[in-house]
Amino acid sequence: MVLTERLDRDRLSVLTGVIILALALTRFMESPIRPLSTTILGSTAGIDLSATTLAPLLIGSLGLTAAESLVRSHPLARRGQLGRSAVYWIVPGSISLALASWLILVEDLGVWTVGIIASSILIPLALAAEYRSIGPSDQNRIVLIWGQRLLVYLAALLLFTRIFDWRARTILSGTAVLLVAALLSARLYWANGANRGDSILYGLVVGFLLGQLTWVLNYWPLSSLQGGVILLIAFYLVFGLIEQFLGGRLNRQAALEHIGLSLAGLVLVAVVVP
Repeated sequence: MVLTERLDRDRLSVLTGVIILALALTRFMESPIRPLSTTILGSTAGIDLSATTLAPLLIGSLGLTAAESLVRSHPLARRGQLGRSAVYWIVPGSISLALASWLILVEDLGVWTVGIIASSILIPLALAAEYRSIGPSDQNRIVLIWGQRLLVYLAALLLFTRIFDWRARTILSGTAVLLVAALLSARLYWANGANRGDSILYGLVVGFLLGQLTWVLNYWPLSSLQGGVILLIAFYLVFGLIEQFLGGRLNRQAALEHIGLSLAGLVLVAVVVP
């Protein structure tokens, strides 16, 4: 029997309000830039510490905290039957981090306002989806999986684009892509029924391959959006093929469908994306 409970909308509203307020305040934040560099494998790698880099990390942390607070209000958690809850942090934290990293760079007030409105919809959706994913009934399981998948793809696109715009050395940008792709894909594998070990293992495989692709793309004269979309297409392809394999559905037709859609996406990138 599945334990269910009506979502605490007051708690959800307060948690969302804190994150949205933090997002809004980033528009007025200013801080000195402090360069930080080190030598890795004989190559100098550095990052500029400022509000642009630190604020998104803080807001991403707020997303993690909000997810933990909401998930721990579930009856299964209160009865001590939930276990570790870190897996429920991934999507809300990624969405919060992605939106913050994008909004903090937007200068046009109209676009920024639309972004804030979109954030006030996407963040509570991500939080509510994680709550509902705890022991979901058969009738809403498919809806939850596809809803989470859309949120994951959106977070991946925003984060990949932001990382590519970073123009950092591959040791940094490739590692960042590896972590993002590994965490997001592991969350989806776990939602599809894979055990925790397999989810982490195959998530790392996806992350490693995308990290290697980042190394290649860094040598190409691509715009940030082009690089981000190409990484998203690669994420879709690698994740999808492994998903078919885990479900015992990987065959020639499934492989051709994923490869065909990916090639069509690359053509659109070359023709449409500036």
